[in-house]
Amino acid sequence: MSQENVEITRSVFERFNRNGCLPEELWHSDARLTNFRESPIPGPYRGHEGLREWRDDIFEVLKEGRFEVTSLTDADEVNAVVARHHLRGRARHTNIEVDVPFSTTMWIRDGRVARSESYLVHAEALKAAGLSE
Repeated sequence: MSQENVEITRSVFERFNRNGCLPEELWHSDARLTNFRESPIPGPYRGHEGLREWRDDIFEVLKEGRFEVTSLTDADEVNAVVARHHLRGRARHTNIEVDVPFSTTMWIRDGRVARSESYLVHAEALKAAGLSE
């Protein structure tokens, strides 16, 4: 189960990088996505419509946006994966290069993402998944 969760999480990021959309078939229809508190678009976003709204909000402020994942940590006991990554791209209105490091905890249920929460501090993402550094 845990390797499957890691592969689902990896696929979410890879597919976003390919086409700029979160793949709805990998998310529950009632999924919740919340960005880190300090984000200009913190959310929460709910369901597949929320995923599309999240994408629109991201690309309203960022162009050429992509995730560069540096690690995926399995939290099998709670069916979660913690991703450490950077969101990179260019600010739409200033063309300034953007590089935001943060971490996301994704809880997986029945082979799809049920909840995603992001944190600026990696230790907080690990703690949300019941892990420690």
